[in-house]
Amino acid sequence: MCLGASLGCGVLSTTTILPPPPEARTASRADLIASIQRIASVQSMKAVIDITLTVQSDERDRETLYPDVRGALVIRRPGWIRTNAQSPGGIATVYDMVSDGERFRVHLPWRNRVYEGRTALTHVSENRAENIRPQHMLQAIMLEPIEDVGNVVLDIEMYGQSGYQVLHVIDRGPDGFFRILRKYWFSRSDLQLSRLMILDENTEVATDAWYRDWLEDKGLPYPQHIRVERPQDGYGLEIEILRPGLNEEIPDTSFQLPLPDDVEIEQVGEPDTASS
Repeated sequence: MCLGASLGCGVLSTTTILPPPPEARTASRADLIASIQRIASVQSMKAVIDITLTVQSDERDRETLYPDVRGALVIRRPGWIRTNAQSPGGIATVYDMVSDGERFRVHLPWRNRVYEGRTALTHVSENRAENIRPQHMLQAIMLEPIEDVGNVVLDIEMYGQSGYQVLHVIDRGPDGFFRILRKYWFSRSDLQLSRLMILDENTEVATDAWYRDWLEDKGLPYPQHIRVERPQDGYGLEIEILRPGLNEEIPDTSFQLPLPDDVEIEQVGEPDTASS
């Protein structure tokens, strides 16, 4: 009874004045779709980037962080991408990776080895490094336009203390049932795209990309910071775009990756009978 009386009188309680919650802004479904279409209107990128790679161990009980390195990123729709990076001081190439949208090739000069295969990852390797594909980076940076705006549902979500408007892009699967293909998360604090989730045929998250610090180049939007997580493949990327170079002319020669004569070439992923 004494304790109840004390609580009732406020003897044991304290009151904290909370800051006012941020204003929750709202955009229409049409405006959010238009924002995605504008981002997806970028046709090419010739960027200078800093990139950090995190790879889980094969047992998924620890992570290895590879410190950020300065590199180049060249992308041209529909599926061309080339990226490479230099060690600190630019004394050596850490990796050189290229893809035409169907096949990819990664050259690691410090190991005198090349990994190549199909960009479609049909077999997840327990060796997490073998699951890295340039297309995973491309999907997160060069967003696909929404083809059928009639298949878009707008929802409200909370993540931690932050509110989001979320566009769900749906489609009818081969079994006749609708499934979610992608989710675009817009922060209600500034209505900027904060997150993209790409789901696989089992509605599991294949790519989880986070964006912040949106700027413009040549009147087109781009994020300065991108975090790409591939939870099923066991790796993640942190990308900082230092110079975007949007919609610049990119010749075919930018996607040619010459190799030394004595380099070892290893096929990864599903066996490919068409490879030479």
